[in-house]
Amino acid sequence: MSTTKNAAHREPMSDSETLRVDLEETRQHLADTVQELSRRLNVPHRVKETAGQAGQKVKEVPGAVKQLPGAVKQLPVIGKRHPKATAAIGGAVALGVGAWMARRHS
Repeated sequence: MSTTKNAAHREPMSDSETLRVDLEETRQHLADTVQELSRRLNVPHRVKETAGQAGQKVKEVPGAVKQLPGAVKQLPVIGKRHPKATAAIGGAVALGVGAWMARRHS
């Protein structure tokens, strides 16, 4: 085979060396595949991981709720600064509510 052992010297690798390199690459690929399958099949660990992430998100909610009153107070000011955007958003909301009500009564 014409694969090189050392790029600087351009020495061709023997067939047995080529096979060893191929075998090592195959083993590494197989090991990676087994590790990924093990991770996917470890349901209890995945459940704990997901629960931990959900718990972290729940802990972040009170901080966001505390900021909400200040943001609500700024809405009239933002509406006065951007009247066209406010009108467009209001129109879209009204259209959405109208469509929802029409489907509901159909």
